[in-house]
Amino acid sequence: MNEFEWGENPALLVIDVTRALADEAVEGAYPPCIEAAKSIKKILIKSRDAGMPVIFTKGGKLSHTSGGIPMTDTERGGWAKKEGIRMESEEEAKPYMEILPDIAPMKNEIVLEKSRSSAFFKTMLDTYLSSMKIDTLIITGMMTSGCIRATVTDAFSNDFNIILPEECVSDKRVEAHEYHMVEMGLKYGQVEKMQEVTRYIDQIS
Repeated sequence: MNEFEWGENPALLVIDVTRALADEAVEGAYPPCIEAAKSIKKILIKSRDAGMPVIFTKGGKLSHTSGGIPMTDTERGGWAKKEGIRMESEEEAKPYMEILPDIAPMKNEIVLEKSRSSAFFKTMLDTYLSSMKIDTLIITGMMTSGCIRATVTDAFSNDFNIILPEECVSDKRVEAHEYHMVEMGLKYGQVEKMQEVTRYIDQIS
């Protein structure tokens, strides 16, 4: 891997590691996501120790019916067209909007609420990254075939170097995960073992 691909000023993105997906205590959480969250915790600790910026994303009220304010069809957007309207109680929706406690953001870390797949879509992510002069994104989280791929595509379009630690990305379907990791590695960024990524973090700290 050459210097351009690694970059000199990385940030860690933690995409949608919510309780509904990765918390063993929540019914319906996915085993691959639960396992990936354990690896994300390790790379998160390493990134914090190195003083790297860490940015989290999670779903917001526009993704669920229990946000307290009724949503219009326009706000629901493509999700409603694809999946229909799913009414939820606050109790049902909460796990989808809460980051897994094991990797809870620290007070100085950014948490972005997003209503679509990409972490860049109508959020302040690009502005924050530009202000910190970030050139490389280490992208972790879930789901590989959805929010991860959408974020990776937009990151590539914004000329960021992209690193995907294999153990830190997951999908509810293993076959979808494997397919999209290969495709993203071929087209957009570097897919690496977590050990290699942590070695890189040690080098730039």
